[in-house]
Amino acid sequence: MNYYYDVLLNFQEKYCMFYEWDEQDEIEFIKKIPLYHIDSKTYVDLFSNKIKITGDLLKHIENKTKLKSNNFLEYAAIFSDGKNSIALEFNNKGEVINKSSLMLEDELNINEFMYSINLSELNYEIINSEIRYKETRQELKIKRILKLEIDSMYRNNELSKMKYIYLEWFNELLDNIDKMYNNMINKIKDNLSDKEYEIYELIKLSYNNV
Repeated sequence: MNYYYDVLLNFQEKYCMFYEWDEQDEIEFIKKIPLYHIDSKTYVDLFSNKIKITGDLLKHIENKTKLKSNNFLEYAAIFSDGKNSIALEFNNKGEVINKSSLMLEDELNINEFMYSINLSELNYEIINSEIRYKETRQELKIKRILKLEIDSMYRNNELSKMKYIYLEWFNELLDNIDKMYNNMINKIKDNLSDKEYEIYELIKLSYNNV
């Protein structure tokens, strides 16, 4: 069995690129993890779908992923087609429960290493396709927080606060809370601009000052 050593992984239920990792994520320092060379079709299936592995692979990778703490992840491995790599964590049924991207340097190292190891045939079945959002993880987070705040102001009839936020956002003073609410909700359905980032920071600051 081939292994990759000393790698940072950020296992999440939904795959996110390394540049979207958040400081609040539980990023794991992996001392050793099984490594498999797969073909490109298999990689696309692993990346795009929730899958369940079949055959003996689960038995082969059991307790082979060692953490810096000297504990072990029960079922995990890295899979690469020589161009892209992905780390997967499985449950005891062989179903993928978490995925992780790799830092760029690790991905390049693994891609180069693939030339020296044989292809492995991975037996698996596709459970379902996964939704891929066009927005980044950060954009989705900001939209979610903005919507929560807008809904809260509207639900609690916080007219003064909503007028202030609306003025900062749209450079317009309104008294109609329904119109403000609808305009703000519609705005966050579009792509985020610098102004939405400013309002997000303003909202965060308002809570920090409480």
